[in-house]
Amino acid sequence: MLAVKPKSDAGAVKVVSKAFALLETLQNSSSGTGLSELASAVRLPKPTAHRILRTLEGLGYVEGNQGVYRTTDKLKELGHPPESALVRKLARPAMARILAEFEQTVNFAVLENGQLIYRDMLEGLRSMRMQSTPGIHLSLTKTALGRSIVAHWPAEASGLPAEMYAQIRRKGYALDLEESEPGLCCVGAAILGRDGRPVAAISVSGSSAVLREEVIRRAGGKLRRECEEISKALGWNRA
Repeated sequence: MLAVKPKSDAGAVKVVSKAFALLETLQNSSSGTGLSELASAVRLPKPTAHRILRTLEGLGYVEGNQGVYRTTDKLKELGHPPESALVRKLARPAMARILAEFEQTVNFAVLENGQLIYRDMLEGLRSMRMQSTPGIHLSLTKTALGRSIVAHWPAEASGLPAEMYAQIRRKGYALDLEESEPGLCCVGAAILGRDGRPVAAISVSGSSAVLREEVIRRAGGKLRRECEEISKALGWNRA
């Protein structure tokens, strides 16, 4: 293993230089590295290296198991935008395409700390005016957005009737047929993060006079495809 010597700089904070020297050394090792080898590689006393590693472990950037240390995924995420910001950026073009095709209101919500938060909307050209306001909490079991998300949870944790759960899983999209607002129908599909868990959802909403069975079927298919593409861009792999 090549030694990583902290650069000397009169204005540098030495412990920070030492911490990064340890991280750089660990990143060059796919199988992990023991304390003695790490201390030798970065030219630090073992007690000093151990204290820094314990601190990095507490922050979640390093994990230690039986004296062998390795970096975690948290370190890899540095320099990348948070998934919540990225998914919103990716969702906007998809929402515009959906709006252009169906001319109905397109909605976007994210799952944050177990709650569904309404974040964005593109108003339809000929649809009913929605009462939703960005920032409000939405039901996970009574809205198409929420149902599309919980259908990716275990059945017993979804809160959905078994038949509805199975239908959403089979079709890849969820429905709200005038259950939230009289005369308003919604079709929603979920966006999955790189770990395969739902992180957000997009829906199309409009008058029940417009969103009839054939339009609902086409809108559901479009939503499913667009959300799958966003999921893939986030790192999700169906396989």
